[in-house]
Amino acid sequence: MSSKKPPKKLVVVRGDILAKVARIANREGKTITTFANEVFEQAIKVYEMGLTLPEVVELYMLTKISREGGGSVVPRDIIRYLISKVYRSDRDELTRRFYEAGSWFGKYIVARVHDRDPLEFLERLLYANVWDVKEVYVGKSGGKLSVRCVAPQLSEEETRLLASYIEGLVSALGFKPAKNDIIRGIILLDFEGGGESEGSYGEEGSLIREGQE
Repeated sequence: MSSKKPPKKLVVVRGDILAKVARIANREGKTITTFANEVFEQAIKVYEMGLTLPEVVELYMLTKISREGGGSVVPRDIIRYLISKVYRSDRDELTRRFYEAGSWFGKYIVARVHDRDPLEFLERLLYANVWDVKEVYVGKSGGKLSVRCVAPQLSEEETRLLASYIEGLVSALGFKPAKNDIIRGIILLDFEGGGESEGSYGEEGSLIREGQE
């Protein structure tokens, strides 16, 4: 005896969206109904995980940008070991290389997301990719930019190298270092230049991303 099929319901959809759905479904070799059901099923899974669809799309985009920009997954213990060895013997060269890597990636971001504000992606990329980061803040006022990173698990060497990387990245966006305050696990950087518009990201004049406890 066959199982009873779930009842079907009518859903009102904007005409332009339905036209796009039809094109995609046709390209995938599926009916509109099959494709729509798959989309709804995946959307439900996303929300059941405590995420939203915009967050998932953004995470994929950031991951793709990082991968295409040369990012790679390496265990933290190995990174920490290599840095501790090289930093002691050739600190200046390693610091320079981190700065240059940041500068290159900043230019890559500008080219990759030329139709959007690269500062928005700066904050999000830092939060998504910085080792053990707990909090990231990026705020712009006039021609000044402030970057704050809190990553308590970082060593002194890792903190300073990360600061150099961020300086290179932000410099590629048209800003010049003005002030820095760096201690283990905390990076406070101020920059100048980059235009006169005032603004920041998020609520109450700042954009803060906090990690889960």
